[in-house]
Amino acid sequence: MNTHSLLTTTRFAPPRIGSQAVAREQLLAKLQRERHSRLQLVTGSAGFGKTTLMAQWRQQLIKNGVQVAWLSVSPDDCVLESFCASLLGALRQAGLPLDDDLLLLAGPEAISIQAMASLLINALARVSAELYVMLDDFQHAADVRIAQLMQALIDDAPHHLHIVLASRSTPPLLLGRLRAMGELCEVDCAGLSFDFAESLAFLKAHLDQGVNLDAAHAIHDLTDGWPIGLQLMSIALKANPKKGVKGTALLPDSAALRAYLSEDVVADLPTELFDFLQKISILRRFNAEVAAHVTGSARAVQLIAAVEERNLFIQPVDLPGNRQWYRLHPLFVEFLTQRLQVSGTDVAQLHRRAATWFEQAGLVPESLRHALHCDDFTVVAQLLERVQPSYRSVSHLSQFMRWLEQVPLQELIGHPSLMLLGIWGAVLTVLTSKAQAWITALESVPQAPQWAYQLQLLKASLAMHRDDETRCLALLALSADQPASHPFHEQVRVGMTITCLGLAGRHSEARSVFNGAAGRCLRSSNDEMALMGMTAMASGILLEGRVLEAERMGSVILAQAEQIHGRRSVSACASATIMAEVYYELDRLGDAREVLANRLDILRFSAPGYMIGAALCHARLLDLQDSPRSALEYLNQKEEHFRALGLDRGTARMIDEQLRITLKCGDWRHAETLQVVLDDLARNHRGASSCDVEVMTLAALSKARLALARWQPEAAMQALDIVERHASELGRGQWRVKVELLRAFALAELERSAEALASLRSAVASGYRLGLVRTFLDEGEAFQSLLPELDLAEDAVLGAYYQKLVAEPPDLPPIEADKSSSAAIELTREQAALTRREQDIIDLLEQSMSNKRIALALNLSLQTVKWNLKNIFFKLGVSSRYDAIVIARRRREEAT
Repeated sequence: MNTHSLLTTTRFAPPRIGSQAVAREQLLAKLQRERHSRLQLVTGSAGFGKTTLMAQWRQQLIKNGVQVAWLSVSPDDCVLESFCASLLGALRQAGLPLDDDLLLLAGPEAISIQAMASLLINALARVSAELYVMLDDFQHAADVRIAQLMQALIDDAPHHLHIVLASRSTPPLLLGRLRAMGELCEVDCAGLSFDFAESLAFLKAHLDQGVNLDAAHAIHDLTDGWPIGLQLMSIALKANPKKGVKGTALLPDSAALRAYLSEDVVADLPTELFDFLQKISILRRFNAEVAAHVTGSARAVQLIAAVEERNLFIQPVDLPGNRQWYRLHPLFVEFLTQRLQVSGTDVAQLHRRAATWFEQAGLVPESLRHALHCDDFTVVAQLLERVQPSYRSVSHLSQFMRWLEQVPLQELIGHPSLMLLGIWGAVLTVLTSKAQAWITALESVPQAPQWAYQLQLLKASLAMHRDDETRCLALLALSADQPASHPFHEQVRVGMTITCLGLAGRHSEARSVFNGAAGRCLRSSNDEMALMGMTAMASGILLEGRVLEAERMGSVILAQAEQIHGRRSVSACASATIMAEVYYELDRLGDAREVLANRLDILRFSAPGYMIGAALCHARLLDLQDSPRSALEYLNQKEEHFRALGLDRGTARMIDEQLRITLKCGDWRHAETLQVVLDDLARNHRGASSCDVEVMTLAALSKARLALARWQPEAAMQALDIVERHASELGRGQWRVKVELLRAFALAELERSAEALASLRSAVASGYRLGLVRTFLDEGEAFQSLLPELDLAEDAVLGAYYQKLVAEPPDLPPIEADKSSSAAIELTREQAALTRREQDIIDLLEQSMSNKRIALALNLSLQTVKWNLKNIFFKLGVSSRYDAIVIARRRREEAT
């Protein structure tokens, strides 16, 4: 399916400013003065000229060389997903450098609002010029999540991004904070009302230059400066100059508006013209061609000209192409639609005609909107049959599934090919409940033989999403002898087979499948599902711990996915998750952050392994580049996310990582609480599946860490024996290295130095073969304090690798121990500030405590204390405890 056809819309341009429009000079001057505000908010009731003011402001900005994106929000944008799709379409229409597949941000089960905002901000930050994003009729964006998204965009927007909102009601944003910061420009209903000079200018433009001033004052007072009231009055007076001004007030509510329109605007319209207006009121936007097709009138061009001549709320819309598009004022549309419903016209037939025209024009969303109003879902199903997406790219299946959801299930069952596409869309977007419900419904009717293979694959996919590779493999085995009806289905089968074999630790079998005849469907194709199958192989290699091999393979897959299917395609996001894990392990943190940045909802469009990998990588980056607290908060959120999905493997991984970071921060009491939760989870997983084994392994690994933190090396050794056994079962090389590392720490605590160094050497040698770096560095002080005792002078290869594993101290200029001048002290304070833990150690040094007593007092290991002392001496430029105490005291004196 053509991506552009999915996004074609007529809401990305404002109405054309007519020659008779009154320039809102005072309001435009206010907007110009406050043009650097993050938010410009225009609020007022219907008909107060918000759209006209915005259009004039847009025109002025464009003349000044500013880039402007426009979106007229519609009632269909009332939910976050539709709003995001429309917003991204408006940004692309404005010429911003966005990938087409960013539209997938508007998929079901959206990611966190902050993550969504980050994706948009990162994309908009690439724009160098001043950028204004104008959203008209924002009151239709009723979903509270939309307000949260806009708040995040406003709060974190780059300096050149400005949001302009026009709404009938005040949006639920934190306006008080923006006012206090001077970042809010407001134009309210009172400001939008015409003053007398503007009312007079309006009447002169629409009635006569010599309009009577008394009559102008009367009309101004009667309408209270309400622009649409003035327009209605001028239309009525122009049509019947002898009628004069009514003595009753025209209130800005729908009942009064309907009465006024009935009495003074449409009462005297020719029957042909009014009938034409009623019929085209079903169209959001129209041109002469679609108007003629819908109404059946051969005089559509002349009738549109008559509507323009009478100024009957018609607004030209500037859009690319040769056709001139129009729209009617929404209030007028509402009035006409109500009259149409009681006119006896076959409204469903009008929508059916509109659906046909828009389909032929390639405007699929508009076509579907009208098809859904036909009250005949057979028409909708037939339309969807004709616009089925290609299997080559699976990223559009989620949009197709959302269209299918609007068709009643009983109608959909009669179209199995459509339903199967919808189920694939639900599976690929991890909507497992929806997929299961549709599979059950489809199985309840007599099946054609060609459905059986797909249903078997879909059930296997659901089993994999539920982290049950044993059942997945069993279902795949049942379908192995059946011929695939499409290359897509074979790619799914082989990709899932490789994934499940890797999870089960059957890595050699996974390689055999990939490299054999079965894997040819993956290796010989650039289809998105083939690339996802290739990513499954790279993921299995990463599970083995072979980081360098995973990098070589994963980088090629990611480049292909981005080039062929787009940076935010499902295949690109899945492979990006693997590469983020690889880059992190190689200590290429900038690359890891970059490959995750500005990505489409990785967690939403992923199998469990990709969800878990992305979450862990992001948390570890937060820990290193932001703060442990941020990482722990994020991990806690993800723990709840995986609990809600029923994925215990993911839940256990989030708890295990929380425990590691918590221990690093020295809070072993909270770590004990986390261990209890992890142990409870492990008790429910005593089976032989890879999920059971992994949960038990994580519980044992965390127990070993906690035991080391509590000076219980023997208990740590016992827990590590369990981890080693499970690591061998599942062929996890990274786990084996962690076992050797933690065992070295435990042996060192037991003062079995030779064994400790032997275990450490084994870990380093294995890490070198696999390409591991962060596995060592993340062990922090314990590893760095033990590493110098390892003699690798005679091993040139490991010696070079050793240098990568040494955590470099801060890049500071050397300070001589005897330089105690105030300038030297100031330099030290600014460039080598002590951490909180280091300051605590200095305080205990002043009490003449030994290293061992300091370790006991602060609940640290002896190696941790030694490592911190080395950092303290380096930062203070000293070589002894006494000198460190002296410099620290001088710092305090300087600070006071």
